[in-house]
Amino acid sequence: MTIDLRSDFIAGPTPEMVAAMIQAAERPAGFGPREDATVAHLERLAADTLGLSDALFCPTCTMANQIAIHLRCRPGEAFITEAESHVVTSESAAAAALSGAMPKLVPATGGTLDVAALAAALHGADAQRPRVGLVVIENTHVRSGGKVIELEHMLTIAKVARMAGVPVHLDGARLFNAACALGVEARQLAACAESVAFNLNKGLGAPLGAILAGPADFISEAVRVRQMFGGGWRPAGIPAAAGIVALEGMIGRLADDHARARALAEGLAALSGIDVDPNLVDSNIVLARPTEAAPKTVAEALIGEGVLVLPFGPFLRLVTHHEFTDADADKTLTAFGAVLERVGR
Repeated sequence: MTIDLRSDFIAGPTPEMVAAMIQAAERPAGFGPREDATVAHLERLAADTLGLSDALFCPTCTMANQIAIHLRCRPGEAFITEAESHVVTSESAAAAALSGAMPKLVPATGGTLDVAALAAALHGADAQRPRVGLVVIENTHVRSGGKVIELEHMLTIAKVARMAGVPVHLDGARLFNAACALGVEARQLAACAESVAFNLNKGLGAPLGAILAGPADFISEAVRVRQMFGGGWRPAGIPAAAGIVALEGMIGRLADDHARARALAEGLAALSGIDVDPNLVDSNIVLARPTEAAPKTVAEALIGEGVLVLPFGPFLRLVTHHEFTDADADKTLTAFGAVLERVGR
C-alpha cells in the first residue's frame, strides 16, 4: 500500500464521517443557501468553537480567504501580508482577478510579520498609494514548513492593525494544528482577527470543505459573495455532516500527527544524504533537504518504494495525517534509507 505524505488533504474520511454522510443523505435537503439543517448545525458549531458570531460553509479555504479579501478591499485597494503567504503564492492571483486588490508585502520570518514594517505599511495612503483594507496572517505557515505564529505576536498584530482601523483576517487553514502546537484554544487565536478561515479537510480529515467565520453582518454579505464566486453549492448537507464529525472528533488527535512528524524528522536526520532539523518541526509538516541529489530525483525514486512526497523548492515536503501510522513512519524511513544510499552512489 502506498504511503502518501504529499499533503494531509489526501487522507480519506473516517468511518464515522462516512456513516454521518450516509445519514445526512437520507435527510431532506434545504433549498435556500442557508436552509439545510445539517449545514446550519456545522456553521453554528464552527462559530461556537471559535467564539465568533457566525460562520459559513465554503468549498475551499482559498474561497473563504478570497471572500474575506473581497469584502474588505475595494478595487484598487491593498491588503497587507508577506511574500510567502498562501494568498500570494498559491491562490492563482485570485485577489487581483476577483477583487482588484493587490498585496502589500512586508518582511516576515516563518510567517511572523515584522511589526515595525507592518505599522509603517498601514499608513501612507494618498493620491499615489492605495488604502489598506485588510491584514492577512497565516497560521500555521505552510511555506515555512508548518511554522506556528505565537499567540503573543498575533495579539500584537491585532493591536497594531486595530489602532489603524484595519481589520485582520486569519488564514487558518491548519488553525487547529497551530492551537495544538501552542497549547491554546483555537478561539484565542481567532480573537486576534475580525474574520477566520480554516479547512475541514487537511488535519481534520473531512473529505472537503472549509469555514469562514466572523461577525454576523460580515457573514451575511459573505453568503452573497460565495454565490458570486460559484461556491453556493446545494445540497451541501452530505459533506457538512463529515465536517461536524471533524470538529467534534478530530481536533484532539492532532498532537499525534505532530509527534509522528517530529519522529519522522528525527529519523531522517540520522540518515546520510539529507538535511533536516527536527527542532524546526512545529506541527505536522517536515521539510527535508536532499544533499546529494535533486528533490525531484529523490521523490521519483521514492515512488518505487511506495512512498509519495512533494518536491518543495530545495526541499522534500512530508505531511503527516490521521491515516499515517507509526508503522508507516518506519516504512518511510526504510524507503528513504534505501533511496538515499542508491542516489548517493
